[in-house]
Amino acid sequence: MRNPMIDAVEGPLRAGVESALRLGAKAAKIAFRHSESISVSFESSRLKNTGAVENMVYAIEVVVDSRKGSTAGNDLAAINEMVERAVALAQAGGVAHFGAYPPPGDLAEVENYSERTLSLSREKMVADAQHIVDRLKAYDDELDIHAGAHRSEGESLLVTSGGVIHRSSGTRWSLGSHCQRTQGTDMLFAGFGRGFGDLNEFYDPEHIAERVLWDLRRGEKIVEPPTGPVTVYLPSDALPMFLWPLALGVNGRNVAKGDSPLKGRLGEQVLDESMTIADDPHRPFAGGREIDDDGIPTRKITIFENGVLKTFLYDLDSAGLAGTEPTGNNHCSPYLPVLARGAMPSEQLLAEIDDGLYIKQLLGFGQSNIINGDFSGNVGLGFRIKGGKVVGRVKNTMIAGNVYDVFRRNVRLSSDVDPVTLMPGAVVEGITASTR
Repeated sequence: MRNPMIDAVEGPLRAGVESALRLGAKAAKIAFRHSESISVSFESSRLKNTGAVENMVYAIEVVVDSRKGSTAGNDLAAINEMVERAVALAQAGGVAHFGAYPPPGDLAEVENYSERTLSLSREKMVADAQHIVDRLKAYDDELDIHAGAHRSEGESLLVTSGGVIHRSSGTRWSLGSHCQRTQGTDMLFAGFGRGFGDLNEFYDPEHIAERVLWDLRRGEKIVEPPTGPVTVYLPSDALPMFLWPLALGVNGRNVAKGDSPLKGRLGEQVLDESMTIADDPHRPFAGGREIDDDGIPTRKITIFENGVLKTFLYDLDSAGLAGTEPTGNNHCSPYLPVLARGAMPSEQLLAEIDDGLYIKQLLGFGQSNIINGDFSGNVGLGFRIKGGKVVGRVKNTMIAGNVYDVFRRNVRLSSDVDPVTLMPGAVVEGITASTR
């Protein structure tokens, strides 16, 4: 890094944890994060901003008499003062369901740092974002086009009273664009972006432009939407939204509180047999973690195996609440969920749909009783499939259903996956469409 800080902060962080214990805390941790980034952005097809940002923050958490106190700051000279505040705030803090942070454990090696990513210059990002803008303007000069790129480098340090002193570093880039086409009262929104830790073939401005153009070209013709029970194709970039309620269902805190519909269902067939979902925090350059925020080693976990619920996800506090062992998942959520691919390419899955919907974007998806699996939303960008082909864009269309019903039967997954997210496409039933 241009201004590395990790060596200088280890001593103050260790001293801060020791100070918290002397002040009466039975557990304490301090997490430090420092990042440097550059970015470029285009608005309305013009270069709007090029900037550089440096951020530094530390977060303190203590447990005093089974209650938690926390503070955060960016003045290293004030760490002891902030520790004292955290100890004082614990008097009115929430209940801690654990007694101590664990000792160090064996960690996997997770690749998150790439020197190649640091070679991505501001000038190249400007040129690549400009290329995307030019490609979209060549298609339609009236489009309102936004594009941008970002490159960051970060370093972090975690020190706990359990004896964990863990350093990590990472790099990341992102590149994307979105645009709006307005014709009278009709508005079409399209966009696509990617991000990764290593600067490899995934960084491709032409691919970004083509993905947006795919939506724009197929959105030129407006057709009547299907209504009633409908077969739906979810591409790899839309499928994760429908998996989100499942993540809430396996969240150990939700389970312990009785809010999850999956409570008491370990070992049951919950999803279609085609669905095996795992959390893989060790995937190289995908933003995973080798250790969680409490110092617990992470591991690959199979959550659903052939549709059978195998486990819930717990952080240290929720595991104490549930009387079980933590799985090393921050906030009881998966880091990098992976859905096992199917046997048929996506083109063939589409070709077998006689009449259905191809959904790219939904508006208002999370406004129903989402933790129970219920969803409803307006189709922000979607297309009708007739005879195995996309025939045009649908408007004024709403869909509704329950993800547990949708994924319980007749789920067909593609054999091809998005190379960055490793998500397949999916054909599902159990969704109802309506129109104004």
